[in-house]
Amino acid sequence: MKRHLFIIVAALGLAGCAEKMPDSGSPSQKGELERSYISVTLKSDDAGTRADGDPEFEYGEADERYVDNVHFFLFKDDGSAFPVNAVGGKNYLSFDVNSGGTQPGETGNPNEGPNVSDVKDKILVFDNYKGEYPTHIVAVLNWDANHIQPSYSLDNLYNTLAEIRNTAGHFVMSNSVYADMQGKIVRTNVLTIDNIGKTEEEAKAHPVEIYVERISAKVQVEAKGDVAGKEATYDTDQTVGDTPVYAKVLNWELYNEYHQSIVLKHIYPETWGMAGQIGFLWNDPNRFRSYWGASYTGSFPTDNKFDWANNGLAPGGVAYCGENTRQAEKDNEGNITSDPRTKVIVKAQLVDADGNPVEVANWYGHNYIGEGAVRAEIASLLESEIYYADGTEYKGIGGADIKAQMAPEGTEIEAYEVFFQLSDEGAAKEWFVYSNAEGYKSATDEAINARLAKVQPALVYKNGMTYYFTEIKHLGSAGSASEFGVIRNHVYKVNISDVKGFGTPVYDPEVDVDVPERPKDTNSYVAAQVYILSWKVVKNDYSVE
Repeated sequence: MKRHLFIIVAALGLAGCAEKMPDSGSPSQKGELERSYISVTLKSDDAGTRADGDPEFEYGEADERYVDNVHFFLFKDDGSAFPVNAVGGKNYLSFDVNSGGTQPGETGNPNEGPNVSDVKDKILVFDNYKGEYPTHIVAVLNWDANHIQPSYSLDNLYNTLAEIRNTAGHFVMSNSVYADMQGKIVRTNVLTIDNIGKTEEEAKAHPVEIYVERISAKVQVEAKGDVAGKEATYDTDQTVGDTPVYAKVLNWELYNEYHQSIVLKHIYPETWGMAGQIGFLWNDPNRFRSYWGASYTGSFPTDNKFDWANNGLAPGGVAYCGENTRQAEKDNEGNITSDPRTKVIVKAQLVDADGNPVEVANWYGHNYIGEGAVRAEIASLLESEIYYADGTEYKGIGGADIKAQMAPEGTEIEAYEVFFQLSDEGAAKEWFVYSNAEGYKSATDEAINARLAKVQPALVYKNGMTYYFTEIKHLGSAGSASEFGVIRNHVYKVNISDVKGFGTPVYDPEVDVDVPERPKDTNSYVAAQVYILSWKVVKNDYSVE
């Protein structure tokens, strides 16, 4: 597994106006009121990486670095809210970065305006009682103001969910969370008395640098196969009759895609250890960041269904999702009973050498071209048992009398299988069953359908429609707690290098797939390389199955 680290270093500072001072004639029981100043610079890891050319990191695109607004939250030493107005109220100062007009060099594209490197050395102004000062500060960028409460304790903010983008589509960022050299969690910037000036000049002499990171992860999937010169096409290593079958990747999407993340990353150095006990060296205090996190334990809104008909993203496309390090649950025999992990769904079509769809059908371990061939095989199996009246003659059931259909929920038939019933043509006939003891005996459609339902279900890749799926690997070693997962501010670049087998069949592209499944007794997989950047890139080799 090849890792790519990407440093983002950029400075952002934001200016704003102080809350109104309380009326000078108001009585004060706590003492004299004063105005204080803090100079703030925000840093991401982008700038330094761009300059250094570090292959393990990736400089964010313009819209990924764009800054709409910033909220600075102030806290007391015990983690309680420090009001920005001494008489009470909210404990944050908000700044609209665009309120001052366009920035030098701005092109007019709204996503190429202010970013984390464009604004720095700006002043926070707040009112406080003399001798009472905040001791901790947290910055949250691009957070939709409509979703912000009037006041937060540090623990409250620490466990708050936020959309990974605001209503304008800009990426939410917050303090980078990591462990220091002693293993102590760093989730805020500590303020000293030196950082709090009585004038702007005093504050600028001792600025506060806050490292921030996006709360979302980024996923990109490439399909560069070119069998017979055809784009995004791979050899499945399968032949049906004399027909070699290929898989053409059409599009992809995420499954169990989280649209929210906790505002500040959760880490547990005492549990995970600092020497790679969870599968890799996850902490990087020299870069003010870490490369693993714990998922929010509450309920997440997720996209946990998909349908083949949804076009999804073309190869090369990019998707963003919330942090997710939840692990699969297994029974005593090692079978997965619940799998909340984020996955990549690769939707493809089985084709021949000329690119024409191939409708593969599998029944009783044999592959056929076309559903009709399977129906004909079933009819030949039952033609000496089930008959219909044709004038004065009895004729055995034929393939045209049978249809395939997906099973309703609650049956023992797998979601990717089809079972068989009378077709409309078959339902219009008069049916009989034959036995040596009773000869021809009249039978209802219900009885015939009951018999057809007992026939072994089939796999039918309708018009060649299929899908493959894979977990998203992280940086941890095989079998470790950190082998799978998506972590904020990481880029997962998935390059499909090979496709083998037919994948999971799709019979009706309009039907939602609740849980992606792999057919039993098949050997279908997509070999892929995943590169992970920060906009730390994670690259790894694995099989997308």
